[in-house]
Amino acid sequence: MNTQRPILISVIQYQAELAAGTVTPLQLADRLDGLGVDGIELRRELWPDYASELAAVRDHLQSAGKLVTYATFSTLFNTTDDAHKLLLHDLNTARALGSPLLRVFPGAAPADTKDAAWATAREAVAYAEDIGIEIALENFGRLPGGLLREMTHILDHITSPALKVNVDVGNYATHGEDVLEAIKTLGDRVIYAHLKDKAGDKSDDTTALGGGTSPMGDIIAALNALPQRVLYCFEFVGGGEPAERIAKSIAYLKTF
Repeated sequence: MNTQRPILISVIQYQAELAAGTVTPLQLADRLDGLGVDGIELRRELWPDYASELAAVRDHLQSAGKLVTYATFSTLFNTTDDAHKLLLHDLNTARALGSPLLRVFPGAAPADTKDAAWATAREAVAYAEDIGIEIALENFGRLPGGLLREMTHILDHITSPALKVNVDVGNYATHGEDVLEAIKTLGDRVIYAHLKDKAGDKSDDTTALGGGTSPMGDIIAALNALPQRVLYCFEFVGGGEPAERIAKSIAYLKTF
């Protein structure tokens, strides 16, 4: 394992198989050695039985010396109490799973930082810090919450050490923004990166690294140049050949 740049797969590679019931999160956890990766990103939305299966998956990963991260569609900025409570629940789930972080999306951050939504966002970040979890804020593939200026607006006004960044390299391209500029701007707040190559114009048109149209060489070089530890997570679709796409992507990363 490269301790500074460990490589994780995401359940996104096996989304179709999970939906069909032909594979379970525990079975995926058991395949990590064979895939040659250091860990796995799990997601609440793709894990209907997470509450009952979490302990078994966590224990298996820990005994195998594998990393785990947790990602959800929860947002940092919420307009309802239920959505805010779900975010806090997701933070607790990440901690119970042994994940160092929770990937979330921004949601609609009001321009006025005195808006009540900012208070609940700060509360969530403070709670994450209290329980030892970092929030990895990701630029969303749609709007609001997908633009670099939205990310920097939030980071400029919530300066907690618990609020960090997941750079989704495909989502910036979807919005017509320069991912290299985003990496440079976000700098030392980056702790996580969703790696995928663009295979089309839509945010979910993705493939293995080096197999699409993204400037992957420049992107990997920019991420590798960051001095801090950054977890690399493959977030391309499986396309009926998840293991093959994972192997191609690992081989691509080894060229740097």
